[in-house]
Amino acid sequence: MKRYARRYVLLHPTDCDPPHGLDMSPGGRDDLKVQRLERSFVESGFDQDEPALVGYPLNGRIQLLSGTHRHTAALRANIMLPVALTLSSIVQAAWGTPEWEHVIADVPVKNLELAEVEATTPAPGIDERVDLTQDLY
Repeated sequence: MKRYARRYVLLHPTDCDPPHGLDMSPGGRDDLKVQRLERSFVESGFDQDEPALVGYPLNGRIQLLSGTHRHTAALRANIMLPVALTLSSIVQAAWGTPEWEHVIADVPVKNLELAEVEATTPAPGIDERVDLTQDLY
């Protein structure tokens, strides 16, 4: 049986790379969705009933697997994003298999536990700064 983390970290959107680009043409579908999300983030913050973004450490940053619209809106609203982190080895092993759905599963933030990121100097990779092996299901 595979085990997946049930924890998240709060990250600034500038530390994350979205999975794909958006067409931000004025009045376009992506633009309107990002505007709606940005307004919501400014007024209420990130809704804890919504799923956390999913990502993994890559080259000293976090590569997101989900949440391009939320990432762009959070960047505009200048809020922190809840990101459920997984190890890059798990992402690589799951790609193209039935396990992939578990890796990118939408889990509401309220169902996850906040994991603190330890400050270090110099900062090692995020894998060493966040214990990604605890609180598994």
